[in-house]
Amino acid sequence: MGDDANASDQAAADILSFLNNRSFEVWDFHSWDWSLDPVSINVSSANYDVALPSTTGEIKELGIQGQQNLLRRYTRKEYMEWLKLENAADTGSLVGYIHRGRDSSGNLLLRFFDAPSSAVVVEGWAKKRINALTSADLATTIPYFPVDVHDLLYTFCLADAFRQMGDARFGETLGEAKRRLAVLAGDVESEADLDPQSPPPDYIRFVSRNRGGSRVV
Repeated sequence: MGDDANASDQAAADILSFLNNRSFEVWDFHSWDWSLDPVSINVSSANYDVALPSTTGEIKELGIQGQQNLLRRYTRKEYMEWLKLENAADTGSLVGYIHRGRDSSGNLLLRFFDAPSSAVVVEGWAKKRINALTSADLATTIPYFPVDVHDLLYTFCLADAFRQMGDARFGETLGEAKRRLAVLAGDVESEADLDPQSPPPDYIRFVSRNRGGSRVV
């Protein structure tokens, strides 16, 4: 057992390791409402390679402001095949983007294409980046996660501690943590994000298609 007043002993280091591992696991499990930030990116024929802010951890959905449909995320292979068919110097309608890795500071890099003939604003949603906790956080709070998630993280960490000690309660505690994680994801699932089970009437689709703006493939 560690010393409650010592945040740098082996027990504290173990707890910090458990907490960081489980925090990243919970972050990755779901697009939590509280983990999302709106995105607004100016894209032009002179600025179609974009470095995202350091706070952005993962892009979710992107589309052109004022236009219907979302931009497609292409694989690098698909982008290279597209280059074989198109002149990369051409401008036109923005059709999609690829991830180009990260810059020297670890920020996400995107390339949009075709480079738009007229500047557009790309909008959407991204998950805020999560950073590893330090020993100083153990004495204060758990940043990033709202209070109602803290107990779930503690349960995961308790399961990890039981596993390390060879305690038979490991399996039961881990199962409880995973069950609560699934329930939490279900509680925040937005019905509006579900795909419709049947197509809208033809009239509704016609009105939507002709409301204004150009379509994006």
